[in-house]
Amino acid sequence: MEPSNPASNAVSVGMTEQKQLTAISFSHQNTGLDERDALSFDGDDKRRFVALCRQNFACEAAVLATCNRTEFYLYGPTDQVWDKLKPIVAEVRGLDADEIPEPAIFEDEDAARHLFRVASSLESVALGENEILGQVKEVHEHLVDADDSFPVLDQLFQYAIQVGKQVRTDTSLCEGALSISSAAVDLATKIFGDFSSCTVMVVGAGETAETAAMHFQSSGAEEFLVLNRSEDRGRKLASRFDGTYRPLDELADSCIEADVAVFATGAQDHLLTRDQARKALKARRHQPIFLIDISNPRNVDPAIAKLDSAFLYNMDDLQKVVEDNLASRKSEIPAACEIIDHKVDQWDSWQQSLQVTPTIASLAQFFEQVRTEEIKRHNGISEEKRQMLDEFSRGLVKKLLHNPIMYLRSSVDDNTLSTEQLKLVRSLYDLDSTHEERDSDET
Repeated sequence: MEPSNPASNAVSVGMTEQKQLTAISFSHQNTGLDERDALSFDGDDKRRFVALCRQNFACEAAVLATCNRTEFYLYGPTDQVWDKLKPIVAEVRGLDADEIPEPAIFEDEDAARHLFRVASSLESVALGENEILGQVKEVHEHLVDADDSFPVLDQLFQYAIQVGKQVRTDTSLCEGALSISSAAVDLATKIFGDFSSCTVMVVGAGETAETAAMHFQSSGAEEFLVLNRSEDRGRKLASRFDGTYRPLDELADSCIEADVAVFATGAQDHLLTRDQARKALKARRHQPIFLIDISNPRNVDPAIAKLDSAFLYNMDDLQKVVEDNLASRKSEIPAACEIIDHKVDQWDSWQQSLQVTPTIASLAQFFEQVRTEEIKRHNGISEEKRQMLDEFSRGLVKKLLHNPIMYLRSSVDDNTLSTEQLKLVRSLYDLDSTHEERDSDET
């Protein structure tokens, strides 16, 4: 989705009063698992939270909730945002507000940068994981489908999705396995290309074995053999993958059929010996077999690695792959940060474009108020002189406003207007105060 035209939104979301973007973050970086569980928002929680924020602060609000983070994004209040938000969070989740931990708080550009880093998976437990981008997309879909309008957050999450995609396309940050099981799949892929015609044998029926099988299934494997001492557990795992169960004593014969064999048991000795593997390879007419031994102690005789067409990898081998991949991903962080910085600049420019039109209007309104108040001070002059004074003052105000207005407009056009500069203009003329407050100050 292309960025919307700031000019078309300026009136609808313009700043009659100053607003800011705020991100409130609870994640694995600043909260424990129990705290994150307590703050986990489901769909109903999100809808209720957004409704209460709209009702209490007339602001835009969105919730990003994953297994490792709960984050709130608001465009509205500018001071004590978390103090205002905490009671709502407590109410929605049924918590004692005093027991909610302190979050990480980001404002304006820092808030946008944080979301862009999250979407790029720089803030994930597993650097470069891909699931987070889909979760950011879900938040944007909720914003688009909502009954209310969320133009600023809509644009923010559009930018976040663009950043996440660009980081994954233009860098290698998300390439290479970071788990033992996924590393095994990566290595096997180099040998077989794909697994659509391969038979995967899983020796063991525990969590490690199941996780490995899931990785192979997600990479295209369809044929599974499951061997295990406990028939009940073995058959249960086999049914999970529409596979076939066999007793453990059929391991040697099963190696003739298997292209990939994953060993993940608690056995204290070698389940597959060199002689058994040699006979299986002969029966396979030396078609390659990929052996992954992630057991402790090892279940596969290390001597098998010396046999032609046998590719044996153990935990140390796979851990080295994971470490190399992690180092490679970390080396891509500067490139990802450069993409994020560029998008933050775009976001800042869009924000300024959004705010310039109402700032110009407020500036003109301020000068007009000063002009009319000064004319009122001359009550004793004739109507002719009043008209002359009115005409003179209008021309004077127009000339005084010319340079500030041209500066604001040209700065937007060439993307040089910063948040601080815009705040300075509004602060110099106290544009965020109401007319009544200015009148009160002058009396």
